[in-house]
Amino acid sequence: MRRALIVAAILLVLAILALRADREQLRRLYRSVPRPLPNADLVLDDEAWRQAVAWEVRDGPFPGAWSWGDWRVVDGVLEGRDDDGDFAVYICPFDHGGNFLLETRVRILADSAGRVAEAHLLTRDGRELHHESGAVLFGGQRRVSARHMVDRVDYVLHVIKPSRPVSEGDWHLLRFAVRGGRVQVWLDGARLFHSDKRYPAGTYREPHFAVRNGVVQFGGFKVYVAS
Repeated sequence: MRRALIVAAILLVLAILALRADREQLRRLYRSVPRPLPNADLVLDDEAWRQAVAWEVRDGPFPGAWSWGDWRVVDGVLEGRDDDGDFAVYICPFDHGGNFLLETRVRILADSAGRVAEAHLLTRDGRELHHESGAVLFGGQRRVSARHMVDRVDYVLHVIKPSRPVSEGDWHLLRFAVRGGRVQVWLDGARLFHSDKRYPAGTYREPHFAVRNGVVQFGGFKVYVAS
């Protein structure tokens, strides 16, 4: 009888240990499974964003859009052209706060004159231009720039060198964000830049595209706000 009790006690201890091990395995499994964040339409580098506005060119003009320079719709995308070293600018008015993320698909076409075409994704306060922030791609070069200007002070004016040149003729996904005063840039899903310091935020009413020295196509854009 005593022997049976000892065996039963040993089996009970082993069962408890196995149950604890199973629970720990379950906890590890639970922690390893990605879980969607509440009210998040996009999660980048563990930061949640909620979509505030989205525009596809094929759906028609953006409400209240205005521009200068040479712009036209080609095969459902917006094409801007600059042939004299000035800027062609297309503005999509939309008020948003200082924590924002801009996103667009962009394609820089090869320039027959050998110029370096520039594709700009920016936002600003308006014609007064006290606040302007965004990113620029340089076609065929290992060069992407980030800018964050508030009250006409350039807190960030940084040139980034990605591992490969910005290929011409291919579509790229460009994202630019300011969150908690930190400036970030992504290209094709890879984060190229994250500022170490925190900077003031401005007032923004005019997300826009700009083209210089060539032809660039944009596949619409999205604006996200912090979730």
